[in-house]
Amino acid sequence: MPRYFYCHHCGKRTGKNPRLKTNQRYCGCKTCQQYRKNLWELEKLKKDPEYYKQRKSQKARWRKERPGHQYQVEYRQSHHLYAENNRFQQRNRNQNVQKLSTEIKNSKIVKTDALTSGSLVWCGLYEIQPYKTGPGKKIVKTDALIVEIRAQKGFQKVLEPNSG
Repeated sequence: MPRYFYCHHCGKRTGKNPRLKTNQRYCGCKTCQQYRKNLWELEKLKKDPEYYKQRKSQKARWRKERPGHQYQVEYRQSHHLYAENNRFQQRNRNQNVQKLSTEIKNSKIVKTDALTSGSLVWCGLYEIQPYKTGPGKKIVKTDALIVEIRAQKGFQKVLEPNSG
C-alpha cells in the first residue's frame, strides 16, 4: 500500500495519515481541509432536503441576530488604523474621479485616435506589402509588421461574384 498521495486540491505529494482507514484525498493544509468541507456541504445540500431547510433557517437566524451594518460598525471601531486607511484611500479615489470628470468635460474628443463613423476604406481589392523604411529610420517595435495598403485597379474582372 502506497504511503504517499497527491492532494486533490493543491496537488502536493503528501504522506498518508496512518490513522485514516479510507482512501485519503486531501492533505492536512487548512485551505485544502476547508475546500473538502465545502464540497461535502454542497453535496449534502443537493442530496438532503431536510439538511437544506435546516441550514437555511440557521443562516436566517444568524443574519437576524447579527445585522450586516452592525458588524461593520463594530469592525471599524475595533480596527482604527484599518478604517482610517480606507477613508484616506477613498478620499484619493474620489479626488481622482473628480479630476478625470473635469478633464473629460473640458476636452472635446476623449479618444483622439478613434476612427470616425464614416468608412475610411473603399470596397475593392487591396494589396498588402511590407512597408520599406529608408536608411536612418528607426522602428521602435522591431517585431511589428508595418504594411502599406494600395488600391489595385484592373483585378476586379478576375473576381467574379458567382465563382463560389
